[in-house]
Amino acid sequence: MDAAFMDGLWVAAQPIVNLSTGEVVGYESLIRGKPSSPWTSPAQLFEEARNQGLESELEMQCRTLGLEWGHRHLNSEQMLFLNINGDYAHVPINTDKLQLGPTRIALEISESQNILENADYLQQIHRWREEGYLLVLDDYGVGYAGLGLLLTVQPHIAKIDRLLIAGVEHDQMRQSMITHFRELALDQSVSLVAEGIETEAELRTIQKLGIPFGQGFFLGQPQANPVISPRPQVMTSASKKPSKLWALSSDSDLRRLTPSDQEIFQKSTEIVYATSFPAYVVTRTRRIVAWNQAATALTGWTQEQMEKHRCMDRRLNHRDLKGNPLCVAACPLVATIMNDYAHKQCVTTFTVDGSQIPIEILSTPLWNPTSHKTIGAIEYFWPVKSPVESELEPLRCDSDHSRGIELSP
Repeated sequence: MDAAFMDGLWVAAQPIVNLSTGEVVGYESLIRGKPSSPWTSPAQLFEEARNQGLESELEMQCRTLGLEWGHRHLNSEQMLFLNINGDYAHVPINTDKLQLGPTRIALEISESQNILENADYLQQIHRWREEGYLLVLDDYGVGYAGLGLLLTVQPHIAKIDRLLIAGVEHDQMRQSMITHFRELALDQSVSLVAEGIETEAELRTIQKLGIPFGQGFFLGQPQANPVISPRPQVMTSASKKPSKLWALSSDSDLRRLTPSDQEIFQKSTEIVYATSFPAYVVTRTRRIVAWNQAATALTGWTQEQMEKHRCMDRRLNHRDLKGNPLCVAACPLVATIMNDYAHKQCVTTFTVDGSQIPIEILSTPLWNPTSHKTIGAIEYFWPVKSPVESELEPLRCDSDHSRGIELSP
């Protein structure tokens, strides 16, 4: 093998800017090949790595160079954005001897990759979250997964793809879609970055649409020594303290509940704790806030282990009867929250020792009549002796009185 294509690799860093204050809040690490070599562009580099079977080695080198660049150039408030190839998610992120901890590193996960059908990648994403890394959903708005991926990954940051930014000042449909993304992001405590801003007209439109952060040639091109501050016309308002790029902490969905939300969850947990069926309560962002003793007896997972934990790893990862993960759409819990009606289905779940048991589940939405939103769900489940694969059976709620906590166990 000839690994000469990895000689002379260097980092071209591109700034990410607060569009209200003009502050550079972070840089994305972009790899480049040795100048004047046949592999100057990323596409050429990765094609050569594929041809030689050295993709994992190149992935490791890209991460190492990016981390070293961040260590040398970032100030104490700025973040480093690293692109992650999902096929090599297992490759470790080595921050040893670098003054750059996980909370300063944002891992970019592309929506174009088939994450939802890659259980190992999903597991790694959840481990990164627990380790403190920030999760970034890249290319948002143009991939096939859409809202399902946003719900499953629960990123701290989402980057709106350049396809939606190009010519946005003349396109009402693009503006409407971006406005929709902004409202959804606010609801989910996700920060938005507009990618690929290349003209002042695009910048002004993005600012008017309320997108807080931006990236693109107009704000600063990828370079070894990138701009420290963007063009003066970026700033639209004075601010002594720029907004942070990431959302609140991992329990932000609990802290931003309204008083009426909190009351509904309190009543729901009382129902779950009182029932003899294994059951639990989750927020809209699928954080478990109640886990009863019957559920502990069946699965072995204690209340302490499960409560305030997201239900998307081996502790409670719904799978079909063939063992395939049901994280989006086919998952009855997700369908309940997104579609606002109950679901009953046969699936499998994990016990504390790692074994799988077949269960039948009934997931019902928690509806807030004040905000007119589904804020979470209750799920009841029980073991079945002879499971047969069945189709999803929606139990529609015809009135507010049949929703959420009004349902008795």
